[in-house]
Order: sequence, then C-alpha cells, then structure tokens
Amino acid sequence: MASWRDRVSEPAQEDLDGLLDTALTLAEGRLETTGAFSPFALVVKVSGVTDMVALPPMTARQAQQMSYEVLGGMRSEIRAAAVVLGSALPESGAEAIDVFLEHAEGIALNVLEPYRLDDDGDVVTDGLEAHTVRRRIWN
Repeated sequence: MASWRDRVSEPAQEDLDGLLDTALTLAEGRLETTGAFSPFALVVKVSGVTDMVALPPMTARQAQQMSYEVLGGMRSEIRAAAVVLGSALPESGAEAIDVFLEHAEGIALNVLEPYRLDDDGDVVTDGLEAHTVRRRIWN
C-alpha cells in the first residue's frame, strides 16, 4: 500500500511534518500550562514562514468549520495549513489532540494524538494515528 508520502514532494512532506510538530508542541504546552487548549490554526506561507491564525473563542467544531473557511480564503498566500482542536476518541472516549493537515499539492491528513495528564500535570501521550482524509481547503 502506497504511503501519502509517495504522492507529494519532499518539500510538501517537510511542510506537513513541520506543521504537525509545531501543532503538537503548542497544544501539549498549553495542556501542561492550563490543562486545556483552545482550537487554533497554523499555516505555512508561500514564503515558507510558519504562522498562527487567530480564532475567536468558540466550540471546537465551530472553530474547525470557521478555520476551513478562513484558510480557504488564504489559499493564494499559503502552501499548507493545520487546524488543531481537542477531541475524544470514538472507541475509548480518551482525549486526543486532533490535527487536520492539508497541503496545496493535494494531500489531506487527520492525525490524532491520544493523551492524558498525569498527577503532576504533565502530558503523557500515546502513539499517533494518521489517516488520509477529504480535502477541505484546496477542494
């Protein structure tokens, strides 16, 4: 079975890997500091600079939909995007960091990182689960 990496260029892989790393680092940092995090979005601009996109306070699902619309309006200025929110895993109900990634080259991924906070407030994560999904920004 072919990997998503076989369908995009090495620079696109680097964009998505970088966005995922930044997204998880920011979300985990907020979890350790406050015990929660608000949904947020990240982009890789055409220039290669990674930037955060501000979202107003709202539910995770509202933020997710709004992010797709806002990022869709930025398509000519960006080459990759990530939408990051908290979710619960369907089978176990365990909490997870949910990262939707999409690149202008045509790939979209959903990555889940299950986690729990230990007694000291540190984030303890399980392995990542990744799946290709329908494109929402460059559709």
